[in-house]
Parts: sequence; C-alpha cells; structure tokens
Amino acid sequence: MKPSEVLGRRITQKLIKTKSLAVTDEEAGDLSVTRLSISNSLTSVHKQCEDEDAEATNKLLDIGRVASWAVGFEKLLNDEMGLHVFTEFLKKEFSQENIQFWVECEKLKTSTEPDEIRGKANLIWSTYLHDTDDGSCRINIDSRTRQECYQSLLHKPNAHIFEKAQSQIFQLMKLDSYTRFLKSNMYKECIMSEMEGKSIPYTKPIQPPVMNNEERSKGNDCLTKIKEEEKKDKKRSPLIPWTKAFIKWKRLSAAPETMSTSTSHALNEDSIDD
Repeated sequence: MKPSEVLGRRITQKLIKTKSLAVTDEEAGDLSVTRLSISNSLTSVHKQCEDEDAEATNKLLDIGRVASWAVGFEKLLNDEMGLHVFTEFLKKEFSQENIQFWVECEKLKTSTEPDEIRGKANLIWSTYLHDTDDGSCRINIDSRTRQECYQSLLHKPNAHIFEKAQSQIFQLMKLDSYTRFLKSNMYKECIMSEMEGKSIPYTKPIQPPVMNNEERSKGNDCLTKIKEEEKKDKKRSPLIPWTKAFIKWKRLSAAPETMSTSTSHALNEDSIDD
C-alpha cells in the first residue's frame, strides 16, 4: 500500500470517530442535566460524610476523656475530673496530702498580692511542712529543700517559694502513685462507665476553697512560732551536733580508763593492808 493511501485511511478513521462523538442540542441538554444531577448527589454525599465524621469525632472526644488520663500524668492533673478521681484514690492509700500540697502550690503561683502570698505560704507551711508531733514532716521531701523553704518563709516569701518541694512531690506521685492508679479497680470502673455511657464514679463538683480569717490567723500564728523557734535556736549552745557527739564519745572512752585506774588503786591498798 502506498504511503498516500495509508495517510488517507487514517484521516477517514479520525473523521468517523469525530462524527460518532457529535451530539445534537437535545442530547447535549440531557447530558448537562445528568451531570448537574450527579454533581448535586456527590455534594450531598460529601456533606453527609462530613456530618458523620464530626459526630464520630465528638463521640470519640466524650468517650476518650477517662482514657486520656493514661496518656500522661500531666494530662490527668490538667483535667478537673481526673484530678478529683486521683485525689479519691490517694485517700484510699492514705497519701492525699501529696496531691493536696501540689494543688495548694499551684494556687499560690496565681497570687500577686504580697499579703495574700505571705498568708497562703504560711498556711501551706503549717499544714504540710511544719513538724508533726513525732518530729516528722507530712510530705516526703529532703531536709535541704525543707530548710530552704523555711529560710525563704522567714525572710521574703514569694509565689514560687515551694516550687522545688512541689517538683519532688510531683515526681514521687508520677513514678509511684500514678502507676498504681492506672492499674487500680477505681480507674477500671471509670473506663467501663465511660464506655457504657454512664456517669463517671467518684466524681462530684469541686468547690475551690477560700481562705477565711481563721485560716489567715493560723498562718500568721505559725510564722510567729517559727520566728520564736529561730530565736531559741540562736540562744542555745553553738556546738553543732557532730561536735556534741564527739565530746560524748570522748567521755565514754575515758570512762573505762578511770574505772581501771580506780580498781588498780583499790588492789594496791588491799595489798598494803595485808
């Protein structure tokens, strides 16, 4: 076949295809209506899917509140309901003073007035850091941190006076109490109640405590006692504890020598008498 014949055949085939795609005005109108109908249907379906996704997201947010407490200790403390449930758990373990101290320190950080800061700081000290009847401290912090808080309270208390002590209590709860809380039946009950759409147990509205005049007076009395104790300490013997212990040890060491000397004198006198 000649090249000219091949080219002609190809042109003919293209013309046939073009003719088959050609439509009348009536057919074009029907096609436009069909496309519009399909477009409206797709828009409706898309909107319906968006609504369902939003509803599903809201359900996940509601269902996942208790579950989110296991994400991290900070997440638990930042949730008012989670904080309350965790406090109830610590009450069962007789260690609620830890979370109560942490909460009071957080409230102290929001104070700005000097008198208010001093009053709250004195109250926190008298409640959680002051010596108990057996000479111990209610919360578990090291003696150096406690002494630093004591000195800051005497001189110029500020809103962050207990920050170091608060950090130690935070780590203690995070590594110890929080781990046991996630494994407790109390947390499991909260999870099951949430999944079943029931109200979360162990919860109730939390009313923020307000410092009354009696509590302010208690804090001021505590500060007065602290200053009186400091004056007494200054009047006492300047000997530090290890010096006292060393002197006592020397006395005890010298006692056997004195006893042996007395015994030898007594024996010599008996021999002379004989």
